[in-house]
Amino acid sequence: MKFARIIIKSVLLIVIITISIIVFRAYDSRDLPSLKAWHLNKPSPELLLNNDYSTFEYFVAADKQYISDNFKKIESTDYDIFERYNPNSVNYPLNAKIDYNASFIMDPGANTKGIIVLIHGLSDSPYHMRDIAKRFYGDGFYVFVLRMPGHGTLPSGLLDVQWQDWQKATRWSMNTANELAIERGGVPVYMGGFSTGGSLCVNYSLNALENRELNMPNKVFLFSPAAGVSSMGYVGGWHHTLSWMKYFSKFAWLDIIPEYDPAKYMSFTKNAGRQIFLLCKENMELAQQISKNNQQGKLPAFIAFESWVDATVSAKELVKLYDFIADSNDDLVLFDVNRRYAPFINGDISAELENMIKNKKVSYKLEFVSNTPNDSIKNLANIYTFNNNGVKYEVSPSLSALWASNVYSISHISVPISPSNELYGKESELSNMLIVGERNTLIIPSSDITRVRFNPFFNLMMKRIDEFIEDRGSR
Repeated sequence: MKFARIIIKSVLLIVIITISIIVFRAYDSRDLPSLKAWHLNKPSPELLLNNDYSTFEYFVAADKQYISDNFKKIESTDYDIFERYNPNSVNYPLNAKIDYNASFIMDPGANTKGIIVLIHGLSDSPYHMRDIAKRFYGDGFYVFVLRMPGHGTLPSGLLDVQWQDWQKATRWSMNTANELAIERGGVPVYMGGFSTGGSLCVNYSLNALENRELNMPNKVFLFSPAAGVSSMGYVGGWHHTLSWMKYFSKFAWLDIIPEYDPAKYMSFTKNAGRQIFLLCKENMELAQQISKNNQQGKLPAFIAFESWVDATVSAKELVKLYDFIADSNDDLVLFDVNRRYAPFINGDISAELENMIKNKKVSYKLEFVSNTPNDSIKNLANIYTFNNNGVKYEVSPSLSALWASNVYSISHISVPISPSNELYGKESELSNMLIVGERNTLIIPSSDITRVRFNPFFNLMMKRIDEFIEDRGSR
């Protein structure tokens, strides 16, 4: 009985502590900036979750109208000149030459080399895959870029979305792509994704092993794929206990930031973080089972590109995922920091890298875009290929590129973006938004302003993809 009383008291103590933390955090959230119309009003019911579309063309036409209708619900000239929901704003996306937020197609016509489905990341839009899409289209591929449910309209669209909604949209996209591939003479079907989009590509491929209704892609291209995120996702749903009350409505939000980016949400919901956490967890469990059953050879060939110091997702978790699902058909390319700035870099990056290489378990091709102290003077970087024993390496001299002189690392968001990108590239207004003043004054975190938005190695990355398509046979 005494032991039982101890257990009961311990459980009650844990419950009291948990409730206290939730209430404290809820009160603390009231200090966040005020909620605006795009936080409080929900977008219309999602198209792919409530309608059937037989072709990409029908869906894209409906999606463009859907985006426009949702923007017009809340647009107002009373908003700030930088807000993307102000029709007079410099960042109002409906005034742009292209639709930043809607799904889109690039069709090369009769001589189609292949079909590729591309999927953007969490809080982003199809525009983030546009540079990748243009390169594939230029090589003769039919490209469809999917807008994930909950995206491209109002940030409130991420308050209730579930990762299974994104999965459903992904499966529809791949099913439609395979039907189109048959119409175009049986050309191969590929898929690629950025961040959460990469997780969805992995999820689709892992599930296709057992689900005969899913057609396995020929190859998969991953850009900053989310293999693992913060373990805070375990408690990401706690806000539901109080956020339904108007008094605690801000508790549902992780960040409330001015919406100045025309192609991306700046505000971020706790639910969105929890959904990607659950998707990553699902993928890792599937990957472990595939490894246990030695089914790696039945998966498509993967190539992934990620910054070793990615602050949004975990590069180490990506290595762990590769250890489960990859074999000699797969490539993993990691971007190092610019060694020119080694004295200013947190932690011992070299030791972490060496430890990872030493513990590399399987035969996939591991590459590291890095520079030596001598090369760093010229800002030169090369691709180093590590042998499976984790000791020797060789330099690929044909695959070299230059760091931008003021860039000390690649960021999570920069990987799929070309330096010439109009919105995020080297000469863009957003990349040069280096406003200065006193610290702790701006609502926008200074880390968001200084974060690199383009990939100086974009052309090198696309060249590696070209080689990967030619060198790696389909399974």
